[in-house]
Amino acid sequence: MKILLFLEEAAVLEETISLCYLALAERAAETALRREFERLAEEENNHALVIRTGKNYVRKEPDLFGDAMIDMTELQAGLKLVRAVLETIRAGTSAFPDSVRRMRDIESRFEKLHMATVMPVRDESLRELFRQLARDDRDHGLVLDRILAEAAPR
Repeated sequence: MKILLFLEEAAVLEETISLCYLALAERAAETALRREFERLAEEENNHALVIRTGKNYVRKEPDLFGDAMIDMTELQAGLKLVRAVLETIRAGTSAFPDSVRRMRDIESRFEKLHMATVMPVRDESLRELFRQLARDDRDHGLVLDRILAEAAPR
């Protein structure tokens, strides 16, 4: 089933985003900032678990997802992007604020992807799982906006 592959790739994407936050935590100068990135990393790992829960739903009830799903190319392009961002964070080849901005853009992009995924889902509890992922992505973006604002020169 194409949907199972889609959901597994989405879970891998969330895990890779988590690794980005852990890499940012390692580069963070302040303890509070490090903890904030570690919290975001944990939430992204939880997203992967939620998505894998969706896979279990599909295995049991394959008709819970409608026919229309996000094109795998969007997901794969996102995964490629996140892996590239992870490498630049780990290598230290981009300034810390630039890395945070890139993560902000990624959160915005995947908030939209999660919302688009909700549309063809027929089961309300499963729809709510994806709505929550979108809300969390939005909230992560707000946290990143706050971090960027606090780091801005005054």
